Amino acid sequence: MLLLPTHTVTVLTKPEPTRDRQNNRIVDWSTAVRTAYRGRTEPVSSSETVQQNDQVITYLTCFLPPSAAVTEYDRAEVDGVTYEVDGRPEVHTGYGPLKILAYQQMTLKQVTG
Repeated sequence: MLLLPTHTVTVLTKPEPTRDRQNNRIVDWSTAVRTAYRGRTEPVSSSETVQQNDQVITYLTCFLPPSAAVTEYDRAEVDGVTYEVDGRPEVHTGYGPLKILAYQQMTLKQVTG
């Protein structure tokens, strides 16, 4: 629930892909439209994989206002860390007097290493 926003979450809307010199499709995230929302994040898990190189995968659950414009193709920044939106965001609506408690929930994922 979005009752107590704890963070500013900046959504980076995925820009249209362009072509590089080898005609490969690339996405230049530096040109992404940035929209800031007051939201809440909660850590879900963090795991480490040790094989040829170390990798750490971190998941957060993010709660934003139901009107937030975010898709499964976007990214989000929380406390200066960039995450990918993992899966489709879900809008939860309340009914009657509980409609004020509506929120949008999504999972954020970061892979390092």
